[in-house]
Amino acid sequence: MNKTKSTADVVIIGAGVIGCSTAYHLGKIGITDVVILEMEQVGAGTSSKSASMLSMQFGSDPLLARMAQYSYQRYMQFEQELGTNIDFRKTGWISIASGQKATELRQNAKMLVTLGIQTEVLKPEEVKYLYPELNTNDIEVGVYGPDDGPFDPHMIMWGYIKRATEKGVKLYQGEKANGLKIENGRVTGVKTSNGLIATSTIINAAGPWAQEVGNWANTRIPLTNKVRTIVMTGPLPDIPGDRPFVEDENVEWYFRPETSGVLMGMGNIPAKSPEAQLDNEMVHNIVDYAIHRAPVLEKASLLTAWSGVRPLTKDGRPIFGVVPGIEGFLLNTGWGGVGIIQSPVAGQLMAELVHDGRTSTFESNEFGLGRFV
Repeated sequence: MNKTKSTADVVIIGAGVIGCSTAYHLGKIGITDVVILEMEQVGAGTSSKSASMLSMQFGSDPLLARMAQYSYQRYMQFEQELGTNIDFRKTGWISIASGQKATELRQNAKMLVTLGIQTEVLKPEEVKYLYPELNTNDIEVGVYGPDDGPFDPHMIMWGYIKRATEKGVKLYQGEKANGLKIENGRVTGVKTSNGLIATSTIINAAGPWAQEVGNWANTRIPLTNKVRTIVMTGPLPDIPGDRPFVEDENVEWYFRPETSGVLMGMGNIPAKSPEAQLDNEMVHNIVDYAIHRAPVLEKASLLTAWSGVRPLTKDGRPIFGVVPGIEGFLLNTGWGGVGIIQSPVAGQLMAELVHDGRTSTFESNEFGLGRFV
């Protein structure tokens, strides 16, 4: 490892997809004296443990939906802009639901359509026609987004990092931030496992560890880390590789084709720590529900499984912007399960905030920490 810089204009804590995007966009806007601190390796945290889907169906309110549209278009230009293929495949996204969740799904679909996001409301028999392997007997409605599909988060993160470092940004992997230096109400440095980095701007992009970083500044960041478990099956030719992603809103279970098998996920359990251990009971629950929702999955063999942590806010919106009372301490966290989807806009907005003192691509005041006070 190269000797760590002792000074930087900006220090980013965390090299998940939000930190990587932030570093790239800072470099793009001309701020290149930047250090990224990552205690493990790029993407070692929650960013590499997701369902790896690019979706505009996740927009839970008009602002987040418009931001997802923006990020989607940026991803469509990713290879041209950054020179990295993110292996995106447009296979579609189907959400299914019954009861109150069905009502919410219809309302959300109506909102997405008004924004120009291609979304179709389906009857159960139409879902069955689109996805014959599904059991649709106990659902009321389906919502289909044909433009969504899987992509590669590792290629996204390394695409951002490659371009950022070409512009002069420094990445230090295996170097843990362990404290902040604050003097007279403003940040002056980050304490690390290799010493102090003097800086006037610190960006907390630490994902599930964001609360710990906030504690160093006596700042409460109201996140709830939730564990989600993902299962990967062995080869299963009964599910064609071009089938859409399916999410059952009532039980928060999903699945999609992955290589020659199937990837399945489930779980919304409070995490005991930012580093999730595999939840074997949840693995059994995932498999049991899979057999109900798509009976052909009973033929599948279990290849591997893992758990990841999602940092969530109670209103489903990120925590973004300045920390009141501490000049130079900025937050880019709380993106929860949509960090990979929204990383282009998350990095763009933070670069604007650092450079201009405000955001311009989208208004971000609604995402401030102060809304929880």
